[in-house]
Amino acid sequence: MSKQHTEGESTPSKNRRTVFLVVFVVCLVAAAAAAGFLVRYWLVRQEAEDVYDSLQEEVSAVDEPEPEESQAEEVVLEEEMTREIDFADLQANTNEDIYAWISIPDTNIDYPIVQHPTDDTYYLNYNLDGTAGLPGTIYTELANAKDFSDFNTVIYGHNMQNGTMFQNLHNYSDGTFFEEHPYVYIYLEDSTLKYQVYAAYEYTNVHMLYAFDYSTEEGRQEFLSEIAGLRSLTYIYDDTVEVTTDSHVLTLSTCVHDVPEKRFLVNAVLVQTVDRADLGNS
Repeated sequence: MSKQHTEGESTPSKNRRTVFLVVFVVCLVAAAAAAGFLVRYWLVRQEAEDVYDSLQEEVSAVDEPEPEESQAEEVVLEEEMTREIDFADLQANTNEDIYAWISIPDTNIDYPIVQHPTDDTYYLNYNLDGTAGLPGTIYTELANAKDFSDFNTVIYGHNMQNGTMFQNLHNYSDGTFFEEHPYVYIYLEDSTLKYQVYAAYEYTNVHMLYAFDYSTEEGRQEFLSEIAGLRSLTYIYDDTVEVTTDSHVLTLSTCVHDVPEKRFLVNAVLVQTVDRADLGNS
């Protein structure tokens, strides 16, 4: 018995080898599945970002001749305000929920804005082409009118590490960038809206559309006073910009990396509206 035991492999040894092989195969399959998921995730995300790149190329303004030096600033402003977006084409061929377009010069923020007809959270998790996942979509909620007539219109976008979507909002935490990039442009089917940035700051993740009663003058003033009275290292506020309870304000909202209870917000106030019909007659 003793000789046979030493010459052959013991049953415990065979069992250990079998268990090892099973574990190895399971790990190998799991690793392959994980790799497949990551590849699919990357491809879906890349395809979603390619959609935005294609749209941005389609709506890019036509290059104009170089203006005379004395007129350069005026012409740049005119180009921003007269940019044309074919919303009928976007709705028919890309996504029927597209109703506006947002652009901030010298940033990557140049995207269509959508609003889902029934689900406020849909575009938090879905892309413009209907695929699930990141980078998501720039969107507003049903509480906001699509004509931007509300006192406070909140626009949401993910803070993507590759600099897309609303990541570039964080540039406004730099005082120099804040001063040199004062305007946000919103394009609608019948008009162009120009907003001037007056505040940038980190805030709590409270829902800004429901934290204040914008239906009353007191509630609107409470919002304005809250923002004007903030104090933090990330807070920048331009008190030379006039904002009143009769104004129309934008709140651009994105996440703060690794701080889920915080949001980075940029506020801007409507300073000019140009009707599309007037542009056609100019």
